[in-house]
Amino acid sequence: MTRDRSPSREETDRRAFAFVMVILLLMVVSMGLGLAMMRFSAQSKTVARQVAKYQEHHLGRGLQEAIGAWLRQQNGRDLTEVLEPLTGHAMDIVLADGSEVSVFLRDAQGAALSNLSGSSDMEIEEGGLLLRNLAANTDEDQYLRDTRPFGPFKISIASASDRVLDAASRVIAGSLADRFLAELGSLRYSGEPITRTELTRVATAAGLDAEQRAALFRVFATDIELWAVIIEVRAGGGMRQGQTIARYGGVTSIRINSSSRTGNPQELGAFITWRELELGQDYDLSQLY
Repeated sequence: MTRDRSPSREETDRRAFAFVMVILLLMVVSMGLGLAMMRFSAQSKTVARQVAKYQEHHLGRGLQEAIGAWLRQQNGRDLTEVLEPLTGHAMDIVLADGSEVSVFLRDAQGAALSNLSGSSDMEIEEGGLLLRNLAANTDEDQYLRDTRPFGPFKISIASASDRVLDAASRVIAGSLADRFLAELGSLRYSGEPITRTELTRVATAAGLDAEQRAALFRVFATDIELWAVIIEVRAGGGMRQGQTIARYGGVTSIRINSSSRTGNPQELGAFITWRELELGQDYDLSQLY
């Protein structure tokens, strides 16, 4: 007669231990696979970012060369005379695949310089007052839109916001600021080029003294150096032919070099910023600073 043999406690413990070890092993393997997949995913994202940066870098370099060639064709003419007045459209480039790239240049010197390191003592004093005036009359979002961390100290009257013009005018004209602002507004919206001659006329009409006139030319620019470059790419074929499929923007400097022997006094600098802009919504130049 046989008798069922119940497992001993020792055997039960061994089986339980083995089961726990199997579970632990499965957990280790799962964690290992998970970490490997995470590393692979991270590496893939890193590679994708590097490829995107590489493409954007070379797009920027190619665009820089194209704009440089376009500037040479202008023979030193003022950019405001050759750009489309409302949009700043400069040129179109047709690529080998039929895609079309439209290039726009916009005055990007209307914001106040917020980083005054490297500025002269006078610029630091006047720039500090200007920034305090601006901060006192704006909220945080407006202040960020009205300031930039790089570029010349001088501000473009044509592209500055009313808030920046007000803050700057109070530094320049003191108690005559309101009268000066009115004269400045008349010049700004007259369509006339903003030249030293015109600013001198404005200063005279507003009753500015010699010291205030000197401040006027320290704070406001007549030659614009800082420019935003916006490009829009339209598909050359397929379902989206003619539609805008990408938009990029950056800030560069176009310096005036009157001593140039090449017949081209405008020199294009490297892009200070360069980034992709979202489609389907308006953009602000402050996004490029």
